[in-house]
Amino acid sequence: MPHLIDLVESLLHQTYPNLEIIFSEGGGTDGSMAYLDQIDDPRVQVITMPRGTSAAGNWTAATMAATGELTKLICQDDLLAPNAIELQVQDLTHYPNAVMAIAQRDIVDAKGETLYRARGLSGLPKNQDTSSGTDVIRTCYLQGTNVIGEPLAVLFRTDALKGAMPWKDENPLMLDLSTYQAVAPIGDVVLRRTSVGAFRVSSSSWSTRLARQQVAQTKQWQEEFERTASPSVTPSERRRATFGRYRQTMTRRAAYAVLRAKGSLKSGGTPPN
Repeated sequence: MPHLIDLVESLLHQTYPNLEIIFSEGGGTDGSMAYLDQIDDPRVQVITMPRGTSAAGNWTAATMAATGELTKLICQDDLLAPNAIELQVQDLTHYPNAVMAIAQRDIVDAKGETLYRARGLSGLPKNQDTSSGTDVIRTCYLQGTNVIGEPLAVLFRTDALKGAMPWKDENPLMLDLSTYQAVAPIGDVVLRRTSVGAFRVSSSSWSTRLARQQVAQTKQWQEEFERTASPSVTPSERRRATFGRYRQTMTRRAAYAVLRAKGSLKSGGTPPN
């Protein structure tokens, strides 16, 4: 709360109506449960998890409760564009061999103001609608960052996602990428170079709070990728991946420093229309 209210509104007003909306509430004490309980919509169900449940545990519970053919995971402070589900359902319908549809997303601050538009998919082909999942994950390795983006930008085929469960947060900043790595190589990935929603950066977001650990955790993921990559990683690719890791981390840290100085990471005031 209060970001949860904006998320719910963005979900209930999707142009694609055939939805099953599952909220997994992980023991919050800010009134979220009371708010969720008063939602009057037959598409909505709420499951509860014990207080102290990890992010991975909460994400896994929500994933396993899903019964539809396609699944999107979205965190409580993010937003979806009104036609997000409709567009990505079209993507996966048009490309039956794809196991994931991914898209760009906007970055907004704690007050809901747009900081960056249409971010994501860096290094992926701009002249084609799909890419092999193996190539997408290798691009993440080479770029030294999660070019796919947060789960709000992804629509999975449910069977493929459930086959990769559970979500794992031993390496917290790689929580989403670790699951993408398990799902994407099963098939193709649809690429949409338009924004389907907004990821919110704030003083409570993991990316801000744990920025100082970004280099170490990205390096850990890259080293694990190197051990299993096929074809094997070449020395030049390893150098490129190292450079990408430090470039992305330093860019992110600089951006957070600017946002903190501007007060953009703190909620407050009236959100923009």
